[in-house]
Amino acid sequence: MKEKTLSSKKVYTCSFMDLYEDEVILPNQKRTGRVYIKHPGAAAILPIDSKGNIILTRQFRYPIHAVSLEIPAGKKDDLHEDPKDCAIRELEEETGYVSSHVEHLVMIYPCLGYSDEIIDLFIAKDCRKIEHPKPQDEDECVETVLLTVEEAKNLIKNHQIHDGKTIIALQHYFLFFSS
Repeated sequence: MKEKTLSSKKVYTCSFMDLYEDEVILPNQKRTGRVYIKHPGAAAILPIDSKGNIILTRQFRYPIHAVSLEIPAGKKDDLHEDPKDCAIRELEEETGYVSSHVEHLVMIYPCLGYSDEIIDLFIAKDCRKIEHPKPQDEDECVETVLLTVEEAKNLIKNHQIHDGKTIIALQHYFLFFSS
């Protein structure tokens, strides 16, 4: 089932990805092209406060020209950044909350048809707001939204959350952590 790479060419680079065009031979010996993105990886975190509220972010997402409800997330600063450290940093930067109870939920490939990006999903329990959090990235305008478990379930049920990593993290939480 493996494809053999005949040639690989980097055609674009920016701060968070490299775009490649490769020529491959398929298992049936036919040649074809593959276009894909190499990504340093990302982490996302589902924050739960001490009262059981779910903490999400609301932000405008340019590629879809819409506002999205999501768990805090961001790209790793480099290939060697620990995903848990990345998730904890993003939690503080995007929401102003911190937690000393962070555990790994699952690792996902969100777009494996055209990207090697991995997103590690975490859960943070007993989150608390801090007075002087790390600042948000300059190119982000993120609002914090607190929801009860029932409100979050209704948002998914009524198709009001569209972000894949958020849906996966919430459903994982509903299945294995909440009563």
